[in-house]
Amino acid sequence: MPQDFEQLVHQHGARIRRIAFRYAASGAVDDLVQDILVRLWRSYPSFRSDARVETWIYRVALNASMTYLKDSIRERAKRSAFAAQPPQPAAAQTNMNMGDILASFLGLLGDIDASILMMYLDGLTAEEMGGILGIGGNAVGVRINRIKQKFSDTYVD
Repeated sequence: MPQDFEQLVHQHGARIRRIAFRYAASGAVDDLVQDILVRLWRSYPSFRSDARVETWIYRVALNASMTYLKDSIRERAKRSAFAAQPPQPAAAQTNMNMGDILASFLGLLGDIDASILMMYLDGLTAEEMGGILGIGGNAVGVRINRIKQKFSDTYVD
């Protein structure tokens, strides 16, 4: 494994795990992380430094996560499994730390809004987020404002 790829994985491993944690069931997080790492490894030789490395990682990780979700939905349909209930807002729970509140709030958001929030918290610009998701930077800005309002409505007294 090239040293620079190993360093990249070490440096961005927590980000990759957070993305996988958002999209995979708790027992499948490691499998999704592994799939993301394989996809990053395969696409690493063709990575051009035109974009920030974080943007590339998000693009690959979100594509892998969306594929994982599609496969999971198909599998659940085959087995006729029922969907899990959505998490309760933190306002109804007590003694939650900031990580628990964030995880609970991410569970309330749709996939695109959750992805936007994670990228926003990682410091990506609206244009970078829009490029990853295939929407305009202005649309990302509107979604960020709506996410902030939803958080305020849900968690701030």
